[in-house]
Amino acid sequence: MPPSVPEQVSESSAVRQQPAALDSSAWGVVVIALLAGVLAASQVGKVIVALPTVRDDLGMSLTAAGVLLSSYTFVGALLGSAAGGFVDRWGRRRMLTLALTVLAAGALLGAVSPSTPVLLFSRILEGLGFMGVAVSAPALIASAAAAEHRRLALGMWGIYMPLGQFVAIVAGPWVIGAIGWRGLWGVNAAALVVCAVLVLAVVPKTSSGESSSGADPESKPSRVWRNSTAMLIALAFGTYSLQYLAVIGFLPTMYAAGGRSDGSAAVLTALVVLGNIVGNIGAGVLLHRGVRPGSLIAVAATSMGAASVVIYAGWAPFGLSYAAAVAFALLGGLLPAAVFAAVPGAARSPREIGPVNGLVVQVSNAGSIIGPPLVAAVATHTGGWSLSPLVLSSVAAVCLIAGLAVRARGSR
Repeated sequence: MPPSVPEQVSESSAVRQQPAALDSSAWGVVVIALLAGVLAASQVGKVIVALPTVRDDLGMSLTAAGVLLSSYTFVGALLGSAAGGFVDRWGRRRMLTLALTVLAAGALLGAVSPSTPVLLFSRILEGLGFMGVAVSAPALIASAAAAEHRRLALGMWGIYMPLGQFVAIVAGPWVIGAIGWRGLWGVNAAALVVCAVLVLAVVPKTSSGESSSGADPESKPSRVWRNSTAMLIALAFGTYSLQYLAVIGFLPTMYAAGGRSDGSAAVLTALVVLGNIVGNIGAGVLLHRGVRPGSLIAVAATSMGAASVVIYAGWAPFGLSYAAAVAFALLGGLLPAAVFAAVPGAARSPREIGPVNGLVVQVSNAGSIIGPPLVAAVATHTGGWSLSPLVLSSVAAVCLIAGLAVRARGSR
């Protein structure tokens, strides 16, 4: 076995106490878990690309559109840490399969939604499934990856959201053009069912935490809120999610309002999201080489705050504004991989990894809920996007403080 990269800071007991049975990484399991995350994230991307069409079809206001974007994460914002504590008790394989099935049911309901309220309800159902994927898939990856690969594998998990959005944004316009936005929802439902079958076929029960014995007090969801390091990385990811979805979610709408076709607006947005994927991959490599998560979080926060000012600046020509959007996504992409790689180090025991990851998901989802409606409300009341940077840069400052605190604690 090749030697691992030297550590700058000691690993937490949560990482050191991984089962000996995981001496070699089960990359097939890692890939399937990542695929589940990508498909779950595609349910965010499909709304981003279909939003103009959906608004026209259902007569939806801009504020309601912001709620539609963020309602997907409503359940996770309420129950994320509790779900994280439940993963190891019920089984990662079983929970991931059920989560994908619930996602498929929500997508199918959305495909036949006759009105905005029904579509919003279907998004909440999809959000329940998304929460299950978001807490079970990374736990499955952590158990499947060997110690020397774990940081890299969890860092790569960070690409699931931008990659899923990228696939949806690129393929979505073609599907909508052929069979409408409802057809896009139906295609996603079918893909989710196929993925659930693949999880059952590829992930062995013995590696998925199907059973666990003994009660570890650190695994109680209520205790994770007293873990200050876990709270800091969760705060960093929550402020990132608020900024990211608020900016990326409205890019097609902004570009379409600027006179570009829906197709070209989707392509422009997809290229921005591609930058986020590159940033996540780069962060995974840097983490594997020993760069501290807190440092990456601080760089990402600073970059996103500065870029948001240029994205919405009325004086900036389109080329400069678009370059800022790419920089926003690219350098912001350093943060998710850093946060997920920091989760095992923030956990005080192996059984607390699930609750810590659930807390990260919960605070992230809260940010996603707040971001789009807040930016949309500001734009609606001011008659434009010019004051959006005031909101986004303030949130970026909070993210920067959290990142610097994580770095000062030496969390890996």
